[in-house]
Amino acid sequence: MKKLASIALLMLAFASLTYVVSRGISSYQKKENLQKHASGIVLYEQRCATCHQSNGEGISGLYPPLQSSDYVVENKHRIINVLLQGLSGEIIVNGVRYNGVMHPVPGTDQEIADILNYISSEFGNGEMTFAKEEIAVLRELHSNHSSN
Repeated sequence: MKKLASIALLMLAFASLTYVVSRGISSYQKKENLQKHASGIVLYEQRCATCHQSNGEGISGLYPPLQSSDYVVENKHRIINVLLQGLSGEIIVNGVRYNGVMHPVPGTDQEIADILNYISSEFGNGEMTFAKEEIAVLRELHSNHSSN
């Protein structure tokens, strides 16, 4: 009986230790993500949160969600172009129709990349990463296309 109690106590101690360690790792990762995306957080709050909300859930029927958004993850170049060029007309996001206007987001290539990296990592959109060089290429393509 003492042996069984000792084993149970040991298992409980192990489970508690595992829980404490996993919480510590989770907290560390969250802090690291906040530091990594500090610029994106600030820029998102300044330029996007009014419509899409601080939590990325949008406003049903008016502004589409960026949180766990099929529209964000389906086409990386499309979402970059939405920020660079804006968007008007009907779109479907997570099965819901939206028909409005989004103006281009002002910012440098790095700022646009920072916003998109924040949206990607913090709003459950996988681990897509955006580089300022990608933004520059698409900005240039749009610029050349518009002038021809």
